[in-house]
Amino acid sequence: MKKLKCYFSQAITLLRQLDEKEAKEYLKFYEHIEKCLKKNHKIDVFCPIKEDSKIKSSEIYWRDLGEIDKADFVIADISVVSWGVGQELTYAIMKGKPILALYNLKSRFKLSEMVSGSGLRIRNYNGKSQEWKEQIARHIAGFLPELKQYFYLRERLCARIP
Repeated sequence: MKKLKCYFSQAITLLRQLDEKEAKEYLKFYEHIEKCLKKNHKIDVFCPIKEDSKIKSSEIYWRDLGEIDKADFVIADISVVSWGVGQELTYAIMKGKPILALYNLKSRFKLSEMVSGSGLRIRNYNGKSQEWKEQIARHIAGFLPELKQYFYLRERLCARIP
């Protein structure tokens, strides 16, 4: 099986508006997910937050949609309100990408009914507990077998279509 590619959807603009302490917490969370995917599961990860933000917004838009197209699946942080994450999730759903959405139960933002009712694989974690890293790692580890089965079945079905 080929090396998988993940698009990691993050609330970048909002992070710039949070106080320094809260922004650092989210950045630590993002780094942990990226590390978990790359080191534990050998998955290539595209993190928009690490890309050049000094380019035009239209270039960011098309670059990120292009990266979602290249990705095998999407992991999204839905703990904070973000128009961009919503746009990326909608695009990924329309493209048929498997999505794992992570929500911090201690977030000061309530989960949107549009997101919770969408049928996404939403997994909760407790960002204020000492075990949040283990919770995230378990959610990712639990999602990957589903993902591999999805690709296996998709390959098998496509092979049968003349």
